[in-house]
Amino acid sequence: MRPIAFLQNKYYTDSGMAYVFTRLRDELRACGISLTAECGSYAEYPFSAPWFSHAVFWDKDVPLAKRLQSVGVRLINRAETVEVCDDKEKTFAALSGKIDLPRTVVAPLVYAASSGEDSAFLDYVESEIGYPVVVKESTGSLGQQVFLAFDRAELNALHARLVHKPHVFQRFIRGREKGSDTRVYIVGEQAVGAAVRRNTTDFRSNAALGGVITATPLSDELRSLAQTVARALRLEYGSVDFICENGQYVFIEANSSAYMRGAETAGVPLPALYARYLAEVVCDACR
Repeated sequence: MRPIAFLQNKYYTDSGMAYVFTRLRDELRACGISLTAECGSYAEYPFSAPWFSHAVFWDKDVPLAKRLQSVGVRLINRAETVEVCDDKEKTFAALSGKIDLPRTVVAPLVYAASSGEDSAFLDYVESEIGYPVVVKESTGSLGQQVFLAFDRAELNALHARLVHKPHVFQRFIRGREKGSDTRVYIVGEQAVGAAVRRNTTDFRSNAALGGVITATPLSDELRSLAQTVARALRLEYGSVDFICENGQYVFIEANSSAYMRGAETAGVPLPALYARYLAEVVCDACR
């Protein structure tokens, strides 16, 4: 069997990640490919080629991804895709002019030696976005770095809390239901299925915060929007999230390491589809 590596962040493990590895390993075995977990690679200079030539990159360690690519390792997803998907400002910069985006203001850089107190900036956020306003750290996972401010006092507190971290302020998109969005799954830059995520206890739909995933049809409109995003970000595997507001799908974010259990529950055979794509990439390299 031809071996490929599964690279995950060794400091973060959970049942969802273990599920992804197990399902991909089983599906790839049927394609004549063995998947091996790899947690011993580090970004360094100089950098030697590892034992593997291809890898599923289930991490956000961009320096490591770039070092691996520098010695010819084929990553899925590529370092550039992981980097732009993990940073909300970079995601919006990459998509600007390609799809409609919700009004978003990027917090200005504040040096560590400065307080960052700036009422004029928050006045601007209020006038451009209004309340409630979504406040997001530029990087984060599982919805844990996303907050909601309903008035100036809450906005002041959140900005003061995040002032030395990259963060953005975004218009609150009012969906059909509280805490709901639509996730489109991507394989090979193509939309392969969709699901609705609902959370009745929080404005964030993430499964890690109590969201429940159910199947939904993949309409032509949703497919086209998601694939426009995937092509712009060179997203070979992951998800693109939207909220439907007044009958229109509004882009929220893209994810380069979308978990699989919920997708399978919703009837999207994500592990099989991804394994088939990985096998094609590996086989193309052998020709």
